Amino acid sequence: MIIADTNVVSELMKDRPARAVVAWAQSLRAADLTISVVTVEEIEWGLGRLPTGKRRFDLERRWHKLVDAFRDAIVVYDVAAAGATAAVLVDADDGGHPMGLADAQIAGICLASGARLATRNVRDFERVAGLALVNPFD
Repeated sequence: MIIADTNVVSELMKDRPARAVVAWAQSLRAADLTISVVTVEEIEWGLGRLPTGKRRFDLERRWHKLVDAFRDAIVVYDVAAAGATAAVLVDADDGGHPMGLADAQIAGICLASGARLATRNVRDFERVAGLALVNPFD
């Protein structure tokens, strides 16, 4: 299973998403790709901050279509993910490269569920021990 980071989901919501990302997503079986509840939170927060208007409406429409497609497979933040997240945060701090909570939660969810993380921000996650990464933008 591959969990798409928020930046991958945001790319897929664009008017003209990067061809490489679209091709990558289309090359996967639907059952092999999902999102996490953290991405749901980040996208909802971002949309809620946009001014009311056509752009927000269009993005919300695309978002609802995407979230509906993943609804039954969205990976949750549970006790195992919380423990993995805490370890990620400690390791990041100890290594002198602190990580934001949302990124650490996404990494923790991936580690706890044995999933790979699809992200453009490989550099933000490459220090996380045991986390398998894929960059669909390449």
